Amino acid sequence: MPGIINEFGNYINHQAPMHPQRCRELLLMAYRAYGLKLRYFPEKRLPPSRQYAAVHMNHVVTKMLAHPEHAALVSIFMPCELLEVMDVIPMCAELYSAFLNGTYAESVFAQTAEDEGIPETYCSYHKILLGSAYTGMLSAPAFIVNTSHICDANNLTFRELADFYGIDQFYLDVPLARNEESVGYVAEQLRELPSFLEEHTGKKFDEEKLFRIMQRSQRTVQKLKQVLVEKKRAYLSGDVTSEMYEIYLAHNGLGSAASERYADLLLGDIRKAPKAEGLRLLWIHTIPNWQTPVREKLNFHKDCQIICCDMCVEGLTDVDPLHPYESMAKRLVYSPFNGGNSRVENSVKLAKELEVDGAVVFCHWGCKQTMGLSAALRQRLEIEGYPALVLNGDGCDRRNSSDGQTATRLDAFLEQLRQGGSKKHMIPEA
Repeated sequence: MPGIINEFGNYINHQAPMHPQRCRELLLMAYRAYGLKLRYFPEKRLPPSRQYAAVHMNHVVTKMLAHPEHAALVSIFMPCELLEVMDVIPMCAELYSAFLNGTYAESVFAQTAEDEGIPETYCSYHKILLGSAYTGMLSAPAFIVNTSHICDANNLTFRELADFYGIDQFYLDVPLARNEESVGYVAEQLRELPSFLEEHTGKKFDEEKLFRIMQRSQRTVQKLKQVLVEKKRAYLSGDVTSEMYEIYLAHNGLGSAASERYADLLLGDIRKAPKAEGLRLLWIHTIPNWQTPVREKLNFHKDCQIICCDMCVEGLTDVDPLHPYESMAKRLVYSPFNGGNSRVENSVKLAKELEVDGAVVFCHWGCKQTMGLSAALRQRLEIEGYPALVLNGDGCDRRNSSDGQTATRLDAFLEQLRQGGSKKHMIPEA
């Protein structure tokens, strides 16, 4: 199967500049076919929750590609309950690029963006998205809704695409100050979004429907918080791609029936799961779920599992359905990612709560926050007694990663943990 997918990706990489719409249709056919495989012949080693997530995420991406005119291009940290009210598809930039990587078809779009003047060091998720637009493979969404939260590229990519497509953009500015004044400022901006959505969809915004959706978000967050408590003891069979799916379901998916269904299934699975016996890792930042060494070492291994990815739980703040705009604002303002020190301290908190054996700090290509924080994260974790590996790579562009280096460093780190390595015997930087 990997050989066939590789050949398919090679074809897309060669044809996309000349025949973008043909490639779009081929990708849609491929994703739909794979969706049938996931539905009727699921990966049996995955528990029901993770089988469900795989099917749902495939469905989300096919809807993005098939009907971009009914979608809003969004950043991963953008609260999307207001879009859910209006039945607008959240077209997540990072999810879209990750799926192109899954078909080995990302490099032509990253290269196209670079040829158009986008820096080589720019975030690959955003380069692939931009290149898809520049080739004509990705048709224009209805509009753009994004936040400044965390990612520097958010402030550039979406503005560029709004100009390129000639569509409107709703930009949500999130201050770095973590206080109630910032919450009020963000909430007031969010209160302007319903009018923007009414103008661009032709539908009437329903506040009662928003209340019900926020109730769903409230229940989902409570269940995912309980999952985090249960994870402390359990081994839940899974793969690194499942962790990536959960990032979407815990962010852009919040408020949807699918997200709550996933939380229900996941809580049931984790409560039935056997006791964890192997190594337990905290993974910090995005995961290169496509990379062979990562998959070989971490997929379906009882002796070593990712117990938590910090991005999956970043937005699990309490929700008050009676105050929806303030709740969404607090999710952003009080996010542990909103500021370097808070993210470092949150990583230590997770390591302690989950009693992990060690942490991997993944420095995704072009992500200035994790690159700038990597040394601080590593040092702080090691001071607290948690061995930490800083692993450089790329979450979605094969050109910027070395399988050999990743395998060597990950192998050495895991062996160190198995031998009971302490903070005095860390893996040196590459």
